[in-house]
Amino acid sequence: MPTSLHHRLRLACALALLAGTGGIGARAALPGIPSLAVHPTAVPPVIDGRLDDPAWRDAAHSLAFRQIAPLENAEPTERTEFWVTFDANHLYVAVRCHDAAGPAGLRAYSMQHDQDNGSDDLVRVVLDTFHRENDGYYFALTAAGGKHDGLIQNKAEANDTWDGLWTGRVSRDAGGWSAEFAIPLKTLSFNPANDAWGFNVARTIRRKQETDRWAGFIRNKPVTSLPDLGVIRGLRGLEQGHGVELRPFASVTRHSAPAEDEHEYELKPGLDVVWHWTPSLAATVTINTDFADAEVDERLVNLGRFDLFYPEKRSFFTQDASLFTFGGIVDEVTKPFFSRRIGLGEDGTKVDVLGGGKITGRAGPLTIGVLDTQVASHAGVPSRNLFVGRAAVQVLDESSVGLIATNGDPRAPTRNQVLGFDFNYRNSHVAGNKSLEVHAYAIGSDSVRAGGRDTDIGLSTVYSNEPLEFVTDWRRIGERFDPALGFVPRPGIYETYNYVGYTWRPVGAWFRRALVSVQPFYTLDLKGRVVGEETDLPYIELENAAGDIIAFLHAREREQFDTPFEIVPGVTVPVGDYRWNRFVIQYKTTRSRPVSADLKVRRLGLYDGDRYDYFGSLEWRASARFSTSASWQYSDIRLPGGHFPVRVSSTRFVYTHSPDLQFSLLGQYDNLSQSLGVNARIRWIVAPGDEFFLVVNQGYDAASDRLRPVENDTVLKGAWTYRF
Repeated sequence: MPTSLHHRLRLACALALLAGTGGIGARAALPGIPSLAVHPTAVPPVIDGRLDDPAWRDAAHSLAFRQIAPLENAEPTERTEFWVTFDANHLYVAVRCHDAAGPAGLRAYSMQHDQDNGSDDLVRVVLDTFHRENDGYYFALTAAGGKHDGLIQNKAEANDTWDGLWTGRVSRDAGGWSAEFAIPLKTLSFNPANDAWGFNVARTIRRKQETDRWAGFIRNKPVTSLPDLGVIRGLRGLEQGHGVELRPFASVTRHSAPAEDEHEYELKPGLDVVWHWTPSLAATVTINTDFADAEVDERLVNLGRFDLFYPEKRSFFTQDASLFTFGGIVDEVTKPFFSRRIGLGEDGTKVDVLGGGKITGRAGPLTIGVLDTQVASHAGVPSRNLFVGRAAVQVLDESSVGLIATNGDPRAPTRNQVLGFDFNYRNSHVAGNKSLEVHAYAIGSDSVRAGGRDTDIGLSTVYSNEPLEFVTDWRRIGERFDPALGFVPRPGIYETYNYVGYTWRPVGAWFRRALVSVQPFYTLDLKGRVVGEETDLPYIELENAAGDIIAFLHAREREQFDTPFEIVPGVTVPVGDYRWNRFVIQYKTTRSRPVSADLKVRRLGLYDGDRYDYFGSLEWRASARFSTSASWQYSDIRLPGGHFPVRVSSTRFVYTHSPDLQFSLLGQYDNLSQSLGVNARIRWIVAPGDEFFLVVNQGYDAASDRLRPVENDTVLKGAWTYRF
């Protein structure tokens, strides 16, 4: 392990231990919050989806569900009940979903792993294992047996990129369907001194667009809203073993370049070691980290002047992503830490991560995330050490204050340091059941590459409720603000963003929900001159009882810039102050049917010309095992400097033999690069934590009438997990 990494890990360990290792005691149950006393089972249930085990007869039981949608806090149209029990190593949950329509009423289209696509009947289990309303977990099963899971961060935000190790099975019969969950306690972080966890169960009846919950009967709050969970009590005698987890992995890659008739083979073994030195705080060391199994990015065409945002899909970084969130900042805007900067070059090429370490978890009121990696040399940049540290301490009932720091520049061997502070106020009980958030932050960077020091300062307010919701956001980003491990699409500006929306849910109308919103967004340079505008005036969305949606938008846009830019090769947009209108109509059908579609037409001016966009997607779920989808975009762009079309299309085929064995084939094409990319992927989960991947990435040059193969990467990867 590199010396600098060793020293930083020692420092982080010391800080965490000084903060204490105990958890905050469970919050007192408020009036109206459901509570369930649970007790252990001597004989664990067999997880097969059938609720005939003796463990369920004696388990804690409830059928006190209420409807959330389409009617708030109403009696459900179908009966739902659940059972909870545990032993020293697992939490067990069973859910019975009665349905008077029998098998014909069920929607069971997807066995795919981590594909909550809105097509299936679904049950979710939500856990707040520290009972502190800050972060947690959710686990879900579709009626077809598809498994979904994720982390919950910032009180209510779901992060579905996390993959936990657990077992779940379903069964269907003439009276409905059943789901069983076995969640290993080694998969969870918790404080064994607390015997109470936040808990909820939610059911979605897809054909009715109905959602029922055991707790949190508030429509404008998601099931992942931790302050609105119920409570299960009596969780005693829980064990996490010695807290050591070994994850060896190895991949073999064949790289082929047909033009040069060259083939290269690479064997890459690696190891992750995880040590839970307390039940709530873990240290991870990674050696020769491999991302061969990560999903490919969606192909996008950039017709603007600033960088596009691509989400993180690599499991090493997504596992603890919630601990590094900062200042209430969401995706696609400036942020001090963006994990895709590690292990990827500026052009998207892979950069080997030689080794690294993480410390993640909770210590008393402190939430901590520390990541230090050593990346290999690439593109003339020598091997670099990259560090990020994030800590936040809980204050008041639901709020936090914290800091973030980064060090290192993956682009150059020069100094780049960032330090930021944030305050996040949250209140989930405004006027009874409304939510209010206020976020404030200040970040400073010191970058040799950018020419010195500068800051990013922001303040936002979020009132996300029904019928009224609003957001205000203001930020100032300095000209030389440059977080090398972050994301800054546009420095040297002020941004002001406001949103106001109002939702109606009429009774007896042909539509069951109507949303009307206005959304002014202005960008100013640091002299106060307006250089960008995007104002929705207004946006209207109507949804019927089946879940079909039609939407209309009229927006006013403006861009002003002092430097010409090339929008595509050979077409330059001159300097100017451009203003235009945008009109959009969209029709989107419910996914509860075997075939669904999403169609959109957009007409707008574009700089000193015109643009017409046509978007479409079509998906067919032939059965729980087979689905196929296609999407396309055609843009007709007419500028004085040139007239050109843009075509982007993709097609996906998915065959799921079982929830543990899946094959997918994805093809993506765009006419600007004149290239076709094909990704074939097989994932076989032998057991939770033990899995194999076969991934083939094949590129084709589509510039001529005949497809010409270009580079090919074929990867076989295996990973295993051993817990002690």
